[in-house]
Amino acid sequence: MITRRHCARSLLAIAVCVLVFRRIDAVAASIEVGEGSVTPVAFLAPEFDEPSPAVTPGDDNFVYRLVHRFIPGGSDGPPPPCDIASPGPDTANFPNSPFTLPKGRSYVETLPGTFSLDGPDGTPAAWSWPFLIRTGLTDTCEFRILSQGPTVVGATPVTPVVDGFAPLVFDMKFHLWGDKELLYVPAVGVEVFVQTGLASKPFQVGTESGMALLVDHKLPGDWLFEWNVGLYGTSGGSLPDELSVPDLGAQWALQKQLTERIAVFYQGFYNAAGIPFFPSDVVSGLGMQWNLSQRLAVFTSYNWSLDAVGSRSGGYSGFAYAY
Repeated sequence: MITRRHCARSLLAIAVCVLVFRRIDAVAASIEVGEGSVTPVAFLAPEFDEPSPAVTPGDDNFVYRLVHRFIPGGSDGPPPPCDIASPGPDTANFPNSPFTLPKGRSYVETLPGTFSLDGPDGTPAAWSWPFLIRTGLTDTCEFRILSQGPTVVGATPVTPVVDGFAPLVFDMKFHLWGDKELLYVPAVGVEVFVQTGLASKPFQVGTESGMALLVDHKLPGDWLFEWNVGLYGTSGGSLPDELSVPDLGAQWALQKQLTERIAVFYQGFYNAAGIPFFPSDVVSGLGMQWNLSQRLAVFTSYNWSLDAVGSRSGGYSGFAYAY
């Protein structure tokens, strides 16, 4: 039988719990985020949390001022620090993150060590120097220019060596919803792009459009599962070949954060890789990323084909710089 004493005890317990949780929230909110400190993480968040970025010389650079001059809105406070860890490079692995750069912040990402070996079906070996330049137009919208860059495709018994500059691609990425610190709840973005005919003659494949859905899942124990699926046109913004003609493509990566600055990942794609490009249809590989400083990250990966179509294996190495 429930008595008044039982009710009083229950109400007292509820009141104590409310006071405790309000006190926890107040303590978390009162933590100052300064140089060398660690940003508070969400409940049940993984063990490693990236150090809070510190203000550095050059944060108020020309690109930052230009974006804020021509696009109204946003904070009137000091510029956010340049931070290579947030949202992080998109070219370190195959899928792109759904998160975008803050308004006025920029990355340049480049991969001079991108190569693929010849394949059993006659696919020639290739080398290229891809790049991606990206700038936040708002906190949820990013403008991007990318290309496979200078490219050399090896000779085959029936074709000579082909070299030149791969097509330029103009790209927009939008962050739709989701938070990096929420476990299980997916963060979602969308990317739309147009591949142009701005390329050397051997690589001119016409104007093609495409779009992709970008999804992140933050998992316990510093794991992150990232995947993209989309329509990539007839050549996927890649080298002109006859391998990946279907429009539908997908990329994925499972990443483990080993320390605050080092992560390793297992990745793959079906029919479309974007940048970095790999001339095959079904691929998987291993790689790592190391954030050397608040502004600079390096990454590398080696990948192999899971079928007999295209290059049998290849890899890439590159870096990204925040400004």
